[in-house]
Amino acid sequence: MSENIIRAEAEKVLLAAFRTRCSKKDYISSNIVAVLRGNHKTYKYILVNGLLAKATNENINPLALQAGASIEGAYDARSLCHNVLVPFERDFLQNALGGSNEPFLNKPARFTHLSDRNAVRRGRDKETLELVIKIFESIPTSIEANHYLTCALEFLAQKIEENKILHDSKINYNPTLVEIYEFIFRFLEKPYEGETLAIVVAAIEKIYYQKLTQNYKVVAHKVNQSGASSKEVGDIDVYKDDNFYYAIEVKDKNFTSYDLEHAFKKIQDAGGMKGQFIFGPNAAFDKDSVEKRVSAFAKENFMALLQDVYTYARIMIFKIDFSNKQEFIDSIIETAIEINSKDECKTWVQTLLVELNWK
Repeated sequence: MSENIIRAEAEKVLLAAFRTRCSKKDYISSNIVAVLRGNHKTYKYILVNGLLAKATNENINPLALQAGASIEGAYDARSLCHNVLVPFERDFLQNALGGSNEPFLNKPARFTHLSDRNAVRRGRDKETLELVIKIFESIPTSIEANHYLTCALEFLAQKIEENKILHDSKINYNPTLVEIYEFIFRFLEKPYEGETLAIVVAAIEKIYYQKLTQNYKVVAHKVNQSGASSKEVGDIDVYKDDNFYYAIEVKDKNFTSYDLEHAFKKIQDAGGMKGQFIFGPNAAFDKDSVEKRVSAFAKENFMALLQDVYTYARIMIFKIDFSNKQEFIDSIIETAIEINSKDECKTWVQTLLVELNWK
C-alpha cells in the first residue's frame, strides 16, 4: 500500500527548512552538494523531492518515484514535486534547480523507483543515479531527512547569489559589429553539447524580430530536447501573431540527411511553410545527400534553408539595426537562462567578456 503526503504539511516542512541553517557537514551533505552542482537537472529534482518526502512522512521511501513501485514506502513523487517543490522553486529559489515545470516527465524519473539497474547512460548519468541512491539509503529518519533538506536548500540559496554573477549582462564597452562577430566566433569555440550554437542563433533571432513592427515572438528550447513538449517544434520556434510561423533546428555535431528531413517534417506537420537548419563548427555531413534532401523539400513548395552559423551570423549582424550593442549581450544572457544552459556555458560567457575587455 502506498504512502500519502499531505500537501499543506509538505509546504510547511519545506518553508521551515528553507528558513533554517544547515547543521550537517559530513559525507552525505557533501554528496548532496555534488549532485546539486552537477549538470543533470532531473536528478536534482529527484534528490530534493525525496528529501522533502522523507522529512514530511517517515514511512516514505525516497527511492520511490511512483505510488505503484514494488517497494515499501512507495508514494507519488511526481505529484509532490509538481504541486509543492516546483511552485516553491519558482517563488523562493529563482529556478535554481533548473526551472522545469514537470521535471518528473523526463526519462530518469519515469521508472517506478530508483535502482542501479535503471537504464541510464554510462558515465556521469550513471554515477549521479548511484550517488542519489547512496544518499537516500543513508537517511533512515524524518529528522535526518529534514536536516539534509535544510542543507540542500541552503546550497541552492547560495546558488542564487552565484547566478547573479553568471546572469550579469552589463558591459562597459561599445563593440563594433565586427567585434560582435568576433565574440560569436570565440564563443562557438566551446560547444557545451550544442548550447553555445543555440544561444547565438536564438539571441540574434530575438533581436532581429524585436526590431520589426509585427507581433513576433521567438522561443528557444533546451538543447537536445526539442519535441519534449507538444508545443515545441524545433530548437527555436518563431511565432507571428501567436501563430506558429517557422522553426530553426541547430546542430553542432555530425548529422545526416535524415536528421534534416526529420526537422523539416516536424515543421511541416506544425503547419510551417519554411524552415531553417543551421550547423555549427563541429558538425560534419554528406553534402550531396543533404543538398538533395533540401531540393526535395523545395519541390514540395517548402522553403528549406541550410546554413553554417558563421555565414548566418555575418548576414544577420549586417542586417540588424542595433540601437546599442548592450542589447546583444542582454539577449545572449537571456537566452542562456531561457534554455537552462549549464553553468559552465554561462561562465564561458562571462570569461569571454573579460578576455575581450568588454567588462
